[in-house]
Amino acid sequence: MLKFEETAWLPSLLTTGVGSLPHSSAPEAVDLILESLRNAPHAPQLSRSDPREQMWIQFSENLPRFRVDLEKLSYHFDTSGDPETDVELFYSKYLEVIEGGRADDFFVGPEYGNGIHVLLERLASSGQKKKFIKVQVTGPLSFALTVTDENRKPIFYHPLFKDVAIKAMGLKAIWLVEKFSPYAEKVIVFLDEPSLSAYGSSAFLGVSAADVTDALDDVISMVAQRGALTAIHCCGNTDWGLLMDTSIRAINFDAVDYMDSMAIYPQKLNDFMARGGVLAWGAVPNTSKVMEEDAHTVIQRIRNGAELLINKGVSREALTNKLIVTPACGCAGLKVSETQKVYKIMNDLDSRSISDIF
Repeated sequence: MLKFEETAWLPSLLTTGVGSLPHSSAPEAVDLILESLRNAPHAPQLSRSDPREQMWIQFSENLPRFRVDLEKLSYHFDTSGDPETDVELFYSKYLEVIEGGRADDFFVGPEYGNGIHVLLERLASSGQKKKFIKVQVTGPLSFALTVTDENRKPIFYHPLFKDVAIKAMGLKAIWLVEKFSPYAEKVIVFLDEPSLSAYGSSAFLGVSAADVTDALDDVISMVAQRGALTAIHCCGNTDWGLLMDTSIRAINFDAVDYMDSMAIYPQKLNDFMARGGVLAWGAVPNTSKVMEEDAHTVIQRIRNGAELLINKGVSREALTNKLIVTPACGCAGLKVSETQKVYKIMNDLDSRSISDIF
């Protein structure tokens, strides 16, 4: 059985964020993260501050024939004419990275990731290494199914650019791992896959289970080769069993609104955890409901969810061995004051142990 060695160095309880914040000031966002999450701070995504930090645009720099209109907030791959030369250059650089070269050509610049660069500056000036740093990229499936060609057809269905879009997210992830590795003992990369909540619907017409696992495993293997741990974040319902069939190391699910959906897959979950897989519980609300909550209500939510899974046949020992706790999803839709409450709760959880949960 394939064992995930990277999860062995995870503590029994780890708290981190999903990514997006509502702040207009990158330094203020980074201050909140560093003050609240001592063990696993995360790179902020500030789409309300700059549209270039929106998840479909942020990781598009230097991709062949990717066009962005910031005034209209539109984006697409231009596949017209003869794109082979541009694509060949992309693959040449891709092969250099896969063979061990640096991913500098696949950077996220300050204009597209101000929060990322402010966090890098703070970490560099601190002179201290964090135990973990969590970063995120747009998941390859969501990126390829949302970004279109010039005719508004999802690029996933293009015979040439589909693979470019998928591998590009892996290359962006590698760049993040390279940039943050000097400041962390280990880097954790989340693949944000909101589109997976529509899996099985007409939005995934013609997308097979093999298409899903192949795309994810392609990026997961790229990241794993650089020694980082990979996780998938999906903030809605999806086929969790299918994701457990991939080589993903951790699965981040919304435990506030979609706890029941995880209970459908007890045997798959047992197999996943037996390989070293970890559940990342999105147990802190990312809505105004958070103002009515505290660490105790979140802990109770996790306990109730764990009992539900155990009653369905999930191993208590495996389930309570390791867990990650996050907000249910990003906080970009909240007020800053509500986001501060989210991070206050996570700060409280950050100082606790697994014995406080179970």
